Amino acid sequence: MPSTYSTRLRLNYQAPGDSLNTWGTVLNGGVFQLLEDAVSKRVAFTLSGPKMLTTANGADDEARSAILDVISGSGGTITIPAVEKLYTARNAASGDVVVTTGGGATATIKPGEVVTVVCDAANVRRVQATDMGGVKLTGLGAPVNGTDAATKAYADALAFNEVNLPGQGAGTVGKYIRSDGTAASWQGVEIADVEGLNAALAAQNTAMSAGDAATQLAARNLAIAFAVAL
Repeated sequence: MPSTYSTRLRLNYQAPGDSLNTWGTVLNGGVFQLLEDAVSKRVAFTLSGPKMLTTANGADDEARSAILDVISGSGGTITIPAVEKLYTARNAASGDVVVTTGGGATATIKPGEVVTVVCDAANVRRVQATDMGGVKLTGLGAPVNGTDAATKAYADALAFNEVNLPGQGAGTVGKYIRSDGTAASWQGVEIADVEGLNAALAAQNTAMSAGDAATQLAARNLAIAFAVAL
C-alpha cells in the first residue's frame, strides 16, 4: 500500500510493509524532521505583493514552518493552507502584511510587529489580549497617530504645554491658576474676582446702616456664603 499524508502538517503515514529497509530514513525525513519544522523552523523572505506559501507532502515546505519572517519589502499578502495551524509572524517590511487562507477573516500585521496568528481552517486571526488583567504597558514611545497609546508623563507634559501652565513651587500654596487671556499664572483670589461679592457687601453695609434686623441677617448670610465659597 502507498503511504498517505496527514491533513495539517503533511507528514508521511507509511503503510504496513512499505519502505523495506528504508523505513527509518522515511520516518526521520518525512515525520520527525517535519515535526521539528512545525515547532521551531523559521522561513524568511522579502514580501512586496502576494505570496502563496509552498506545500509538499512528506517533504520540506514553507507552510509547515512555525515562524513566518518578512525581512524586507513593501508588504503584501501571504496565503497559507486552509488547515488548522498556529504561526508566529514578524513584519519587517515597510507596509502591512496580511495573512489569509484566500477566504474568510484575515489577520493584518503592522510594520515592526511580531504577532501570533491562528488559522481555524478558514479564518486567520491575531492572538491578542482584550483584558490586560491589571498589567501595565511600559516602554511606550511618543504617540504619533490618534489611536496610539501615551504614557502618563507624556499626558502630564501635554496638559501643561497646551495651555501654557506655569510650574509649581512653594509660592503656589493656596493659590489658583489665573489667565489674563494670553498667559496663565498663579494668583491669590481677590474680592473683585468673585462675581456679585462687592454687591453683597454693599447691601450688607446698607442694611446695617438702615438698622433693619431681617435685612441685616439676610445680607450677612449672603456675605458668609460668598466667604465659604472662597
